[in-house]
Amino acid sequence: MHSRIVLAIVALVVCTGCSDTPTGGSTASEGRALSPGETTASERWMRATRAIVGRREVGSPLLIARNFALVAVAEYNASVSAGAGAAVGGRKPSEAGAVAGASAAVLRALYPVEDTAVTAQLASDRVYFATVAGESAYDFAAGEAIGNQVAAQVLARAAADRTNAVWTGTIPVGAGFWTNAAAPAQPVLPLWGQSKGWFLTSGDQFRPAAPPAVTSAEFATAIAEVRAFTANRTAEQLALAQFWQFASGPAGPMGHFTELASGLTSSASYNERRTARVYAVLHMTMMDATIGCWDAKYAYWFIRPSQVDGAITTPVGRPNFPAYPSAHSCISGAAAEVLSNLFPAARPAMDARVVDAGVSRIYAGLHFRFDITAGNVIGVKVAALALTRVPAANALISLQ
Repeated sequence: MHSRIVLAIVALVVCTGCSDTPTGGSTASEGRALSPGETTASERWMRATRAIVGRREVGSPLLIARNFALVAVAEYNASVSAGAGAAVGGRKPSEAGAVAGASAAVLRALYPVEDTAVTAQLASDRVYFATVAGESAYDFAAGEAIGNQVAAQVLARAAADRTNAVWTGTIPVGAGFWTNAAAPAQPVLPLWGQSKGWFLTSGDQFRPAAPPAVTSAEFATAIAEVRAFTANRTAEQLALAQFWQFASGPAGPMGHFTELASGLTSSASYNERRTARVYAVLHMTMMDATIGCWDAKYAYWFIRPSQVDGAITTPVGRPNFPAYPSAHSCISGAAAEVLSNLFPAARPAMDARVVDAGVSRIYAGLHFRFDITAGNVIGVKVAALALTRVPAANALISLQ
């Protein structure tokens, strides 16, 4: 398993012919070109965001998805706004400075306890970009000021995105329904499917058909598969289950796809604005995939395999929300489809990630095969919608 992961990452980093031009409508002339060896502020702050949300959002993919998207949208809009800014004293606002300022302001608002880490990253950026040859004609501080303004706009949208809605409903009971963990545990955010999306008009826009009845032959086949895998789980299968639950790094699958996107944008030598666009579309899509996923989870409240058969073991824990569809598959299907379209040469490696993410949840005893299939379909449909709305060159992402 580990050799497959290494080979996939290598394939992503060295891919040739990578381009977001077919769907992104971007050109290499947007913003300044990178200096040799330069790292974009977007990449630096996505790395910092991954570390912060990985520390602060343990156990739930939802706030990870939301907060990544808020940072990424702020970065892109700040980059565009700085690029359109007027020169003062012969120097235009720095797009890198705008990205840094926007990222820092959003992260400080979301995670006040991380102020020290955010301040340190911002100080590091000021020093780093002062050494970048291409930045000499740009004003980093002026960019930061623009970034702060953009962050305020993004945070205003966040305040009204309905992600903090309080659920007061009841859990359905009966054959085939998921059961809650012991009190005082509560189902994880049943109203998340009603959150304000970036591309979706409603959480049920791509709601799948109901899962098979627990009395059906299809269900019997699916539970038999989970039983067989978990009763005879190999070391490689356990390692894959653990990788997608724990070992994919900070922020889980969303952080992992962020890392893969970083390899793609870096190998393609994308400048600040093009890099920020990739991250924005990627994370907006993953956020919407969680909305569609959670809508379906709490529309059907479907049982998990271990609740059907107590002999099914779950070595990576038991998430306290219904099974159908699989969140890992919703998220990985969405992320892989976005990156495969923006970087066509990466599709084989991305397809392999989706397969691994999905089957890992069967090995973990957490999902049925039909959970994974339904999750992938949601992810791909959300990505297809998102890719029709990739921001055109120099266009801001709407915050309405």
